[in-house]
Amino acid sequence: MSRLPFQTRRDAIATLAGAAGAALVAPEALAQESPAPAQPAPLKRVTPEVAAAQSKQQRARPLLCVYSGCLARIPYGQLSEIVKQMGYDGVDLTVMKGGHVDPSLYMVDLDRAFQTFQDAGLYLPMVTTSFISPSQPYAYAIFYVSAELGARFCRLGTWPPPVATDAAGSNAAGSNPASLDAQRTQLMHNDLAQFASTGIRCGITPLLANHAGSFPGRSIPEVDTMLTGFPATAIGYCFDPVQAVIEARAANGWEPALQAALPRLGAIALSDVALEKDGSPRPCPLGEGVVDWKKFFAMLAAAHFHGPVSMHMDYETRSEVNAMRKDLEFARTRVEEAWPV
Repeated sequence: MSRLPFQTRRDAIATLAGAAGAALVAPEALAQESPAPAQPAPLKRVTPEVAAAQSKQQRARPLLCVYSGCLARIPYGQLSEIVKQMGYDGVDLTVMKGGHVDPSLYMVDLDRAFQTFQDAGLYLPMVTTSFISPSQPYAYAIFYVSAELGARFCRLGTWPPPVATDAAGSNAAGSNPASLDAQRTQLMHNDLAQFASTGIRCGITPLLANHAGSFPGRSIPEVDTMLTGFPATAIGYCFDPVQAVIEARAANGWEPALQAALPRLGAIALSDVALEKDGSPRPCPLGEGVVDWKKFFAMLAAAHFHGPVSMHMDYETRSEVNAMRKDLEFARTRVEEAWPV
């Protein structure tokens, strides 16, 4: 596939960006739109041999990808060889302030970053952003260009927690917290509708991440009420079992949360956590925490999940690279057990 001229891409973005200011789309209307393609065009600059191997692996098993934020200090130009040597299938690329690509520099760096990883034979199925509103600067452009370059998913940011209340049930401003939550829920619903519409137009699926204490996200069923009427192809979840455990304060808290997320499951954020005697969480290497990983991956396989797995490393270690290699080996063993070829 020939590469689009840079000027052509810029003109296309300028034209499409006008849609970002359009009226919000009702979820009922989304159901009538054409769903986002299940598989975008093959990544540019990938050799036919690598593309064929990636396609075969994607059909058989989930792609094990490194969350690039784990190696934030390494420029993306140097990161590709390190990731490849560690044995990952691909990369979940951070596109945010402080990430590997600053959204304000997307017209140069996003394309270059994708090229760098593609040249190394690595797959980029998703990008991770900090967007929590479709009206944020560069949100539409990041959706559009990421999809053009081959990404299937765009993970959204984490919304702040609900407004804190005092013993009398009032917040710091004296407002009724129930009324504020209702307002935030409506605003959130409107934002999700626009994110979904943008994803359909661009050919990429936005993903909500469950996160303990956030609003929404602490409860998958809570979010599901906001997504009524949205097609599963329009917006989905990047499910994090550790955040589900932390929110439930129980070792098996991930299981009902995963069951609820499965109909919209697009990707997995993978890490592990131990629970101290007082119930407080402690990040730890994969396999050393409370999550039953054999059961977890068996549930994914039974649901025919083939999305990317973004591997995070949140614990402290003397050697990040060695720790990440060990985590990857553990995850690959569990994946091969659940998806025998």
